[in-house]
Amino acid sequence: MMIERIRELMRVKDDIDAVKAKIDEHTSSVAHFSKEMESLKKELGEARALQQEMLSEMRDSLGMFSTIREDLSKEVYDFKLLKAQLQKKLLDKFEEELKQELTLNMEVLRKDISDYEEMKNSVKEMLKKTELVKQEMGKWLDISGSIKAADFELHRFARQLQQADSEKLELMRKIDTLERLVSKMRRGMPAMH
Repeated sequence: MMIERIRELMRVKDDIDAVKAKIDEHTSSVAHFSKEMESLKKELGEARALQQEMLSEMRDSLGMFSTIREDLSKEVYDFKLLKAQLQKKLLDKFEEELKQELTLNMEVLRKDISDYEEMKNSVKEMLKKTELVKQEMGKWLDISGSIKAADFELHRFARQLQQADSEKLELMRKIDTLERLVSKMRRGMPAMH
């Protein structure tokens, strides 16, 4: 009976040792889990700090982007304004140069018309003189019909008259050409106000 009791105690001791071993094992596991929890807690703290830092940087970046967008909007507005001003300046310059060119061309045209009018008047005067000379020559020819000695002189005079007629025809052709040219120039030039 005593042996039975010792055996019972030995079994209990073995059970206690087994439970103790289990407790030690669990204690070790809890300590290990506790360390892991601390490590995880530390990592979570670091992650939270990093997240806060990133959020702060993002807020700063958003503020910077907002400033950049405003600056860009201002630059675009200034560019559009400058473009409009440049277009106006170019248009004004073009109009001024065109006006100067037209004024210059009108002055040249007026001078050409004035020269043409002078030439036309000169030709008319020459034609009148030629007509007078022709009339005088007619008289001389009438007189020379009875004067045999003056035949040679008369012949030379007739040649001069013929030459004057040829010059008259040439001048008439030039006048006609000038009139056509002036007419073309008048049709080709825009009306000046």
